[in-house]
Amino acid sequence: MDLFRCPSCRGAIWDPMTVSCGHTFCKMCLAGSEGLSRCPCCRQRLRHRGSVRCNVLLGGLLDKCLDAGFKAARLKADLRELLKNRDYTEALRAAQRALEMAPQDISLRLMRAEVYTSLSQYQQALEDLDMVCRMEPASPEGFCKKGEVLVLMGQRMEALRHFQHCLMLNPNVLAAEKEVTKLLHPDVSPLPDTPEALLRLLTQYLDHWSPETKALIVPLSATLAEDAEGPLDRKPDARLQGTQSGEPTKHKAHEHGENSGEERISKHFKTEDTRQEDIVGSTNFSSVVLRDLLSPADFECSLCVRMFFEPVTTPCGHTFCKECLERCLDHRPCCPLCKQSLREYLKDGKYMPTVVVQDVMATTFPVELSERKQVHDLEMVELSNLTTDVPIFICTLAFPGIACPLHIFEPRYRLMMRRCQETGTKSFGMCIYERGKNFADFGCMLEILRLEYLADGRSLVDTVGRRRFRVLKRGQRDGYHTADVEYLEDKKVQGNELVELQRLHDLTYQQVESWISEDRADLSRPSFLQSGPLPKKDDDIQASPDGPAWCWWLLAILPLDPTYQMMILSMTSLKDRLTHMKHILSVFTQSQT
Repeated sequence: MDLFRCPSCRGAIWDPMTVSCGHTFCKMCLAGSEGLSRCPCCRQRLRHRGSVRCNVLLGGLLDKCLDAGFKAARLKADLRELLKNRDYTEALRAAQRALEMAPQDISLRLMRAEVYTSLSQYQQALEDLDMVCRMEPASPEGFCKKGEVLVLMGQRMEALRHFQHCLMLNPNVLAAEKEVTKLLHPDVSPLPDTPEALLRLLTQYLDHWSPETKALIVPLSATLAEDAEGPLDRKPDARLQGTQSGEPTKHKAHEHGENSGEERISKHFKTEDTRQEDIVGSTNFSSVVLRDLLSPADFECSLCVRMFFEPVTTPCGHTFCKECLERCLDHRPCCPLCKQSLREYLKDGKYMPTVVVQDVMATTFPVELSERKQVHDLEMVELSNLTTDVPIFICTLAFPGIACPLHIFEPRYRLMMRRCQETGTKSFGMCIYERGKNFADFGCMLEILRLEYLADGRSLVDTVGRRRFRVLKRGQRDGYHTADVEYLEDKKVQGNELVELQRLHDLTYQQVESWISEDRADLSRPSFLQSGPLPKKDDDIQASPDGPAWCWWLLAILPLDPTYQMMILSMTSLKDRLTHMKHILSVFTQSQT
């Protein structure tokens, strides 16, 4: 596997931009696909493309790994595309970066001079072109470009001198011929048809108007004589067709000189010659070299200060562990580092891991990544224990088998809901508040049936009550309460006690049916509608450790004091619970007569 490869252009990722699905592309590849609505790798719909910025982490990794020559060549390819699109501000930035890496590159200076000219910064353009003329005195291009800039500055005679110099080096430079023709036309007519005749006329014109020009010819002749002894790096007979520093070519992000994008990217990694000879035959060349260039610290989350686990990249270009980012977004919908708003990112609610970062970690530091995963797995095992450190939601009373819808907005409970989902338990404890203890001694486990995230990070959660419990020990974890719990179970009876219990059960159920049929105004209508119709009688009243479901249904809909309700919830005797229920119904019935 060749790492850091752009899925679009098949070259090394340059100015990496990570999209919503987790795949990463070159900035120019993404910009050149404005109509692209789906990722070419996974076919997922791309979201908030316009707000995506370069991946800071990957940009830093590539900067550490790729050699200066390759980076300069990639910047040069980007520069050509920017010039073609007339994005001169970005082109100037690209030219500055490239020249920092390759200050002796003639073509880069020519392109930067073109950018300066387009921005009307003529003096800066002349400085670059002066450098080109000194570095390559036998090349006509620098003198031609300098003449064009001097024309724009209104320095006609100085421009003609440089065009003369250009044509003496190569009389077939079309751009220079055209400029000379335009400049001489007011004073000389008719103009000659051949380049050689035009050069002779230009020399005579300059001799007449500017005797100093003769001083240029002697050193020029000497230069030509010296250069005739050896070949030039540049083609001496190349005709300049216009004012551009070479015809802009269609952008190929993988371009590095004439190399194909399918070449091994690892050949452009920084390596010492001796080291490369030792590992060049290795089947895992990339990972071996990357271990020399990178360290586990390069993959450290700035929030938890541990190696990334499920790294996700925000639209602003910063990378964090998925869980770390989610916890930050629970409090504020903005990037923890640059504070850019992430409301749209939060609204999507899909934080896809950054594929290339995962691949590089897995290939380069497999042992460290395995240890990081073990730590995460141990945390999940600890969180999934439903008797020790059970998460406690302090809000209302919940009852076995009864629905309990919740609106989650506090950051600590957002975290709690996510962890319940991630561990697979989908369960947490519900207790009411109790002064001095934070929460009561008894509660009910709730199971998450459905969780709907809202655009601002809040969520609507449908839960249902399961087992009752007694609190043995209180604690806290990451801002929310926890408890060691013991589950309650009704004591079973046999023989005559069971017969008596069954009779009490049937009488109480009949009393409930009669009371419901009278459509009593005492019923709390919202609770009644939320809890649904009266559950049917169980064939075996002792089958469930929590007793018949209809008892909890009745307890949930009656307008009773929560302390009294909790007292009934904590009972482990079905007979006592039925006795209380029968008494409550009698009180309500008498109050209505």
